[in-house]
Parts: sequence; C-alpha cells; structure tokens
Amino acid sequence: MDKQAIIRSAGLVGAFVLLSRVFGLVRDMAMAALFGSSPAMVAFVVAFTIPNLFRGLFGEGALSSAFVPVFTETLQTRGRPEAWRFAASLAAFLAAGLAALVGGGILLAGLARGLLPLSPRIGLILELLQIMLPYTLFICLAAFFSAMLNSLRRFVLPAATPVAMNLIMIAALLAVCPLLPADGNGRILAVAWSVIAAGAVQGVMQLPPLLRAGFRPRLSADWHDPRLRRVWALMGAAIIGVGGTQVQVLLGRGMAVWIGAGSASYLYYAERLIYLPLGIFATALGTILLPAFSVFAARERPDLMLDTLAHSLRQLLFIMLPAAAGLLALAAPIVGLVYERGDFTALAAAQTARVVQCYAPGLVLFSLLKVLVPVFYARQDMATPVRIGLACTGLNVLLMLALMGPLKHAGLALASVLAAGAQAAILALAIHRRVGSPGWPRLLAAAARMALAALIMALAAHGLFAWAQLAGWPD
Repeated sequence: MDKQAIIRSAGLVGAFVLLSRVFGLVRDMAMAALFGSSPAMVAFVVAFTIPNLFRGLFGEGALSSAFVPVFTETLQTRGRPEAWRFAASLAAFLAAGLAALVGGGILLAGLARGLLPLSPRIGLILELLQIMLPYTLFICLAAFFSAMLNSLRRFVLPAATPVAMNLIMIAALLAVCPLLPADGNGRILAVAWSVIAAGAVQGVMQLPPLLRAGFRPRLSADWHDPRLRRVWALMGAAIIGVGGTQVQVLLGRGMAVWIGAGSASYLYYAERLIYLPLGIFATALGTILLPAFSVFAARERPDLMLDTLAHSLRQLLFIMLPAAAGLLALAAPIVGLVYERGDFTALAAAQTARVVQCYAPGLVLFSLLKVLVPVFYARQDMATPVRIGLACTGLNVLLMLALMGPLKHAGLALASVLAAGAQAAILALAIHRRVGSPGWPRLLAAAARMALAALIMALAAHGLFAWAQLAGWPD
C-alpha cells in the first residue's frame, strides 16, 4: 500500500468506527431505559467483564499484534498456500484452547450455583456468565478472521462487524425485551443471549471472503510448526503488556473511589469523550499500519517503513492537534451539551470538564502510541514496547500518587497524559536507534506550525463562546 492508500483506508475504517460508536450509544441508551442501575444491570456488567477480559487477552489486541507479522512474512516469503496452512493450524489450536477454557468456566459456574449458598445477586451473575462465556470463543475467532482479512488489505468488513453486534443487541432490547415480563430476570437473560448471537454473527460474516481467498478451516493442527510457537511467544509478551495496562486502569479506578464520591464517574465520562476521536482515526490508522509495516519488514525495506511512518505522523498530528485544542478550550460546553441532563448535575459537568481539559493534550500522545507501537510489532519485537510500557505504567502510578492530592481526580488524568508522553518519546528514540530517522526535524517543525494554528483556533473558539454567553445565547 502506498501512503495515500493507507490514509484513505484509515479514513474508511474510521467511518465504520464512528458508525459503531453511534449505534453503541443507542444501545447504551436503551439499556439505561430498560434497566437503569438495577441489580440486573449491575449483574450483567460484572458478568460481561470476564469475556471482555479474555477478548482483550486472546483476541483483538494480543492475538492480532502477534499473528499479523508472522502471517504477512509467510505470505511474502512462501506464498498463500503455505500461509493458509499456517492460519488453519493456528485457528484449530485457538478454537480448541478457547473451547476448553469456556467449557471449564461454564462447568465451574454451574457447580458454584448448584453447591454453594449464594445470594440472588451472585447467582444471577453466575447465570449470566454461563450464558455469555461462549462469546469469548466467538469474538476471539472473529478477531482472528479480522487479522487475516487486514493482512490481505481487506479492511471494510472487519471494521463493519462491531456494528452488527450493536444492531443485534438493540434489536433484543427494543423488540424482544418489551415482550417479556418487567419483573424477574427474563429481560436481562435475553440481552445476554443476544451477546452470544452477536459474537457468532461477527465471526460467521467474515468467513465467506476468507473462503474465497483460499482459507480452509480444519480440526487438526500441525503442533510442530515453528510459526505457531513464535506466535504464542509473541502473544505472551503482548499479554504481559495488556495485563500491565489493566492493572494501571484498576489502580486508577481504586484511587478515584478513594478520592471521593463521583470521582470515578467523572473519569469515565471524560474518557468516553477522549476515546471518540482517538478511535475514529488513531486506532483505525494503527489497524491499517500493522499489516503495511509487516510487509515492509518482511521485504527488509526500512526506508519504506520510515517514509510511511513520517507521512502517517503528519496526518495524525494534522487531525489530533486541533481536536485536542478544541477539547481543551471548549471542555465545559461540550460536557454540558453531551451529559448535563437528568441526574447529571452542573457540578458533575464542571468536574468532568476539568478531567477533559487534563486529558485533552493526551489525545495527541495516545494517538502517537497507536502509530509508533506497530513499528515494533511488525518487526516481531514485542519485548521492547512491553518493557517500555511496563516502565511507564510504574511512572504513571507514581505520578497518580503525587498528583491525586493537589488535583484530585484531575490529577489521575494528568498522570496518564504525562506517562503517555514519556512512553511516546522513548518509543520514538528506540525507533530512531533501531530502524532509523523518519525525519524528526521536519516532523517537529510541521508539528510546531500545526500547534500554532490549533492554538489560534482554540483561542478564537473560546472567545466566541464567551461572547455568545454574554449575549445570552443559548438562553
């Protein structure tokens, strides 16, 4: 793929990410209308955490980053037939391992429900967990199929599959749940079954293009294939990195709860706003860059990798710098427009806006990580970003402890931004030493010009909003 094709593909993937987020918002609104903060809703959230955890460990993140470089290398050096044999072996291995994991989890949950004296809430959590655990198998296989399609430069269908999940869950919430009694657990159980259906559909809808391309699933695996061992080794390193990130998130949530009532929710709502532009372009760009960088690595063309990296960084900064400046300048009106209604008070909006302002510069830094990390993954070097990530996780924890006193929950957000800045700088230095320079002086000069333009835009927007308030708008 040339540089322009990469940006176009990232834009297309970003459009589907935006569509998925819109339907996800509709789904969340329907869930809130039906269940609110009831015990059934709490039980569903807790139960769904487990398959989502395995999804992050064995699905989209760790599996894709480990599989795509090895699969691409096989495509480039040994051709499609050999690549499909390797993929079929890994699929069989993955399906067998996940099936055993899911079966064991269902059995343990069933034994606990049958043998232990459980409260109704714990009993419902375990019942929902039994229903939704197979989602782990389906969604991890769907992520594996997406990784293959992305390696073949087919990005539209993998990007569109999350939309299917939201549509299926919305259909269950709006068409099935109203037919069930409001009392009892029938409605939340129906939602749990819709999760299973959504996972299965996401996997099945990606099979036809893979079959047309030559992929043939099979039940047996070549256990002696060295590429399988390489993927598992790379995956193990990636899982350590994901685990470190999860520990950081859990510690941050715990500190927010300790700070005081509402602090955790302020962080949550602010993160939703930050993740929207981050997912629409930065995450989409990272998805496209991993297979592209993997091709360059397999062909031993670091010059093409660095050229593409430089172009991608320019495009990323062109979008994210104005977005960050806009969030910083207009945090209060944005938060008020999106959230301030019902039980979400003006005080909650003001506290959330503080967090958004602290997170806003991080929008640029978090985006840089999405582009820099695939350079290492494409070269099958998981250890370097994992070591850097774990070190910066430790830095983040120290910064949170230092800043939570004077800045409260806003300090937790600022700590994440500072740690991300350190991580991006160290990753850039490692790329410079191991791959080469993508032209840092030119990139820094372009970033300075973009930042100046973004600052002028932010000041103008802030001034215009202040004038509108003095003029009595929107009252």
